[in-house]
Amino acid sequence: MGKWLMLIDPASFLIIGIPVFAIWYGSYRSYRFNIENQLLIMDNNDMPNKWLLILPCIGSLSLLTFFYYMDAMYNILICVIVITSLLAISYVTYPLFQYLLPKFSIHDSSKKLKMLDDEVTITLSSVIAFVCGVILTLFWYYSNHYIFVNFLSICSCITAFSFMRLNNLRGLTMLLWTFLIYDVFWVFYSSYFFGESVMEKVAVKVLDKFYLPMLISVPKFFGGGFSSLGNGDIVLPGIYMCQLYFLDKYYRFGEKNNGINNFGYFKISVIGYISGLIISLFAVLITESGQPALLYLVPTVTLPTIFFAHKCGHLSILMKPIPKPKQDQESLINS
Repeated sequence: MGKWLMLIDPASFLIIGIPVFAIWYGSYRSYRFNIENQLLIMDNNDMPNKWLLILPCIGSLSLLTFFYYMDAMYNILICVIVITSLLAISYVTYPLFQYLLPKFSIHDSSKKLKMLDDEVTITLSSVIAFVCGVILTLFWYYSNHYIFVNFLSICSCITAFSFMRLNNLRGLTMLLWTFLIYDVFWVFYSSYFFGESVMEKVAVKVLDKFYLPMLISVPKFFGGGFSSLGNGDIVLPGIYMCQLYFLDKYYRFGEKNNGINNFGYFKISVIGYISGLIISLFAVLITESGQPALLYLVPTVTLPTIFFAHKCGHLSILMKPIPKPKQDQESLINS
């Protein structure tokens, strides 16, 4: 009976709510970032499907490298995480300081600097955001507290949606299902080839050394321990859902007379994502062992989207890259 208390444990609600917030807000920030910087017009971020399918191969090579050479690779991993976390916090907190400075009657002054052949504008709010990133990254490094780990992880996920957005839902669908196979193999079947589960071994070795911002962890109210979800289980489905957010905005899906009950495909994918997390929670309770979340998230996110798109006659539209915006710049920003 004790294990079923997890169903009403606050940690279970948080481990669902935090990723959903990161994906929702990250998709919004990605849309604003791409529109305000005219990236949607200048570069449609379309990548050939064959290149997308190489990513799981790169992931497998990286996993094996850490499996065999953890001690040699660990310091490199720490350096990469420190740099990316610093930049991610700066990116996520910048709009907050941009909003707060005028509230305190502080002018958000700016200065133009020449870097190589480009001219870069540095604002006071961006400097404060960078300093905030330095402070919070140092707090994480020296305290190793899960709250700072979670904050860095959330910022990294939100930032990933802006800088890793791919304008190719067909390719993203293939990528998600390929990573599902990748996840299942390295968790359950790699032991037949390498003597033990490579994914579990690497995860244990990494977290035993230091508490890295590569997952969201929430302490359980009942029974002790933590409920956790890896960043990959947020970012990979999130990039797919982010593209749906863009498609909803571009084609005005979710508005009246669009055939999907004024709901939009992004919201359908969010419901699917929440359902997948709930199913994975039941799977953990039933099997009493960790589960690859993508095994449940990929079907619940992609299949309902494809089903409703096919039913409404939108499937061929969704699977094509978004072309140059039909609306003008101001109209897109205000949407």
